[in-house]
Amino acid sequence: MKKKVVALLTLAMFVMTLLPVAAFAATEATPENSYVEFEYEDPTVDVNEVVKVTAYTYADEEQQDDKPLKDVRVYLKDANGKVVKNATIGKFDVDGNITPAKQTGNGRNNGIFKFDQLTEKEEFGISVASAGVYTLYVGQLQKNATDDKNIAEVEYKKGRTITVNPLDEDSMTFTHEYIQGNMKVNDDVAVLEKTVLENAGFEFNGVDTFTVTGRLLGKDGADNSNKPIKDAEVTLSSNKDNLQLVEETVTTDRNGEFDIEFSLDAEVNATITVTYGDLEYTIRVNAGSSELDTINTTKEGGYVLAGKDDNWSEEDSVLFSDAVQFELLDENGNVVEGNKLAGEPAEPAKPAELAEPAAVRGGKHDKYVTIKKPSNSTLEEDDLVLAWDDEEECYTLEYTGVKADAKKDLVEGEYTVTVALKSGSKATATFNVAKFGDVKDLAIKTYRGNGKLHEPVKNDDEIALGDEFGIIVKYVDENGIEINAINEDLKVGAEGKAIQKQLIDAGYTAAYMLKEDSTVNESLIGTTIKVTAFDSKEKKLATKELTVVDAYNTYGLAFDNNEGKVNVDNNVKVSIVDKNGKVAETVKGDVYAYVDSQSNKDAKVTVATDKNAAKGKFNITVYANQPTTADIVVGVRTSDAKIYAGTLTYTFGEESIPAGTSVVMTLGSTEMIVNNQLVDMKDAAPFAQDNRTFVPFRALGEALGAKVDYDQDAKTVTYKLGSSEIVMTLGSKDYTVNGVKKTMDVAPFAKDNRTYVPVRFVGEGLGFTVTGLTNANGQYVAVAFTK
Repeated sequence: MKKKVVALLTLAMFVMTLLPVAAFAATEATPENSYVEFEYEDPTVDVNEVVKVTAYTYADEEQQDDKPLKDVRVYLKDANGKVVKNATIGKFDVDGNITPAKQTGNGRNNGIFKFDQLTEKEEFGISVASAGVYTLYVGQLQKNATDDKNIAEVEYKKGRTITVNPLDEDSMTFTHEYIQGNMKVNDDVAVLEKTVLENAGFEFNGVDTFTVTGRLLGKDGADNSNKPIKDAEVTLSSNKDNLQLVEETVTTDRNGEFDIEFSLDAEVNATITVTYGDLEYTIRVNAGSSELDTINTTKEGGYVLAGKDDNWSEEDSVLFSDAVQFELLDENGNVVEGNKLAGEPAEPAKPAELAEPAAVRGGKHDKYVTIKKPSNSTLEEDDLVLAWDDEEECYTLEYTGVKADAKKDLVEGEYTVTVALKSGSKATATFNVAKFGDVKDLAIKTYRGNGKLHEPVKNDDEIALGDEFGIIVKYVDENGIEINAINEDLKVGAEGKAIQKQLIDAGYTAAYMLKEDSTVNESLIGTTIKVTAFDSKEKKLATKELTVVDAYNTYGLAFDNNEGKVNVDNNVKVSIVDKNGKVAETVKGDVYAYVDSQSNKDAKVTVATDKNAAKGKFNITVYANQPTTADIVVGVRTSDAKIYAGTLTYTFGEESIPAGTSVVMTLGSTEMIVNNQLVDMKDAAPFAQDNRTFVPFRALGEALGAKVDYDQDAKTVTYKLGSSEIVMTLGSKDYTVNGVKKTMDVAPFAKDNRTYVPVRFVGEGLGFTVTGLTNANGQYVAVAFTK
């Protein structure tokens, strides 16, 4: 027996010698056969700018077999060999932003980022919140090793040092312990999402507090690096009562750090404004859904086909858009479109035969949808849901009961349905159920493209050269109920120079193809196609006319609104339209946008967009923390490299100063020019003193359109214009703008029973551009305020 075992082992070993060496290659990548490289060799970037790094991992030394490198550690060291703790390292999300990896410090920020694995060719990003020269370390943690010891380094190509340029101005960054790394800051706006609050176990009860840590860095220090600003006073404010700050004034420590503690008594979106001197940052706390705040009934009293009618739909579900429609608004009053019902107890569910409704809706559906119905109807709350109708572009009711039950559920009579949202808003609508009556009319439905003939389609009166178009005819009764007009005596036809051939002729349906020969396109544009439906049995005749348009039409963008509120997300619907304003439903593409200019330079304005346009439509979301008018450029790039762009001029809030406002005051003269009109101040004239221009405080304020108040006891002058407020004190160089303390190089004073203020500080504080004017000899003679 022993000899037999030895013989088998010997044979096995012989066979193994015949196998290629590659058969014994490692099954996983190792640091020795993998490498890392920067997108650019030894890159130089700015503070918080992202550096792209690529890791190539292999399982064999020839670097042919791609395998993941597991249990990876990534970190930076500074010039003194210390691990950098204010870096952010992570993989890119679908939007190209860094999702910070977890750190190995057991809940504290130790600067060592952990990746479970780096797969084959994988990109990750690095950013650093302060200037310096840093060395990148990427390696695999060896077995039984701690986080800072026994890390086998991966080979490097294209360098391994990152040079971060010092800031040329003061700046802030924000972190919190549940996201290890910097919160994303874009255009001085940092975003804190609800998911982070939930993952942190935060309670929305007005008692539990959450902490965000800010860090204040000063511009270039003596050694060309950025220094933390210590012992600095930072002011905090909230735009909503639901968000309460523990302290409204905090002081930075020796590391330039300060804590922002707050509580929320509801799941709402709010902002925290963080101010230091001229620096102003906004933390947007997205703690609630901005959608589905209010529901309103926009259509009711219509008719639905009875379930025991022979024409009742064969579909598993039926939308009641012809009878009932609702409008949903977000918390900012914007109309919400598309299926945004996820998480709502009234949301759509699977048909009853596919899943238990109680399981799908968490057993709460009947608390949010209630029905009053005829006594012989078996319709239950679980049979009706709130749904989005993509064709009609509205919210409506959807019947999701079983086809076999429809005869008992949808019996003739009047129904009243109340639908509620989790926000507490509710809407009630009535509809009627009836059998189809006498045919009163024919309705011709047309569509463009290769649609399915039996699907509901929207009416359209244009068709592009080279397209196909289809026709569906419906019977309409006295109640407006529509059914497919299936009748052998019904004939459908179409005529027009642009028709190339008929594709289908099936009674109440037909389809045609238009000519696409480029030599005749121009002559066909603007011609019409006449569609006719003729029914000898019902004695009905209907016609519809389509206009032929250029298949290569040039489109523009149309915006549904151009004004909204400050400190909230304002939704704008954008349509891709032709020269006649019709939506180009066949156009789709990627969406881009940027803020081009703004009237209030101190406002923080941002724009976010849907990623893609579909059916010629998409949405953008615009935000500003102060009243302003902004030009926002929006573009759509199609798959065939066409770009359709437009500029939205959007006004946030009641803008303090109308664009184009101008005021000119001349030294020594009581007359001033306001918007090209001569106005007498009837007061003392402006004059120059201490290299500053002074003017009577009331005359200046009223000329600029501000409300002016003087407190005799406190010796203070107050200007209010829109959302801006300036308070100055006689004899003091300190003043406030919207509660923020600032300092002038001169002080207001009283003279000859008049109070004089320095015009530049008032004008700029109210949002004007202040310019000194000179005569032909270069002498300073006047001051202009422009908006």
